[in-house]
Amino acid sequence: MLESYEGIHNFWFENGASSVTFLEYDDGLIAFDSSLYPKKFEEMSQVIEEKTSKKLKKVFFTHFHPDHTFGCLFSKINADIFINSKTLELTLNIDKEFLRESSQIADFNFNNLKEALNKKNIYVFERSIYSILHNQIIIGENLDGHTIDSTIFVIKPQNYIITGDLVFSNVHAEILNSNLDEWISKLQQMEKLQIEKVFPGHGKVGTKTLIKEQIKYLKDKKKGTPLEKKYSQYLLPELTYLT
Repeated sequence: MLESYEGIHNFWFENGASSVTFLEYDDGLIAFDSSLYPKKFEEMSQVIEEKTSKKLKKVFFTHFHPDHTFGCLFSKINADIFINSKTLELTLNIDKEFLRESSQIADFNFNNLKEALNKKNIYVFERSIYSILHNQIIIGENLDGHTIDSTIFVIKPQNYIITGDLVFSNVHAEILNSNLDEWISKLQQMEKLQIEKVFPGHGKVGTKTLIKEQIKYLKDKKKGTPLEKKYSQYLLPELTYLT
């Protein structure tokens, strides 16, 4: 489903799949994440390019998980990719078995990951990135928590925040290999920011309430609460078995 706000367009999916967000700026478009599927990302990009009469020029990743990065990395789209150094390292070290499994899920050959990366224009940043786009500012910050490379992007002056998988919206969170204490701490810091809209990694856009709900969910996980039962309305309950 496509929803548009002031200068920003968000694709979210009722099956709980990863979201993709496009930001308009003076002479182009920026995508945040890109789904698992190259064709799907190309189709979404085309829709927004036609809607705005602007060209996709940059892509920012929130973390290394393939359902957020492979759509762009294996697409035919020639856009500059901005990536945290930890995200790049983790991407380069995805094991071959996982690549084979992802290839089967997507019905696409992801086994040549390093070759795909070599074909892209990639700009690496460390803990933070600060980009001025005429009348807008993007502030990116690596926070850790969900993954060690989890990166948020704050867009000013709209006060939008793109959280990646630090926030899920009515979707069970993937907590495998996550640092729960760090995740909760970073969300509590995020709560203090001036935020109008929260663009989660999975699920529908919301307000700061999404951050509060995510903190509660993670605290319940720490307590040993049966998440599938307590949050029975959430999508993708199978993710609770991966933790």
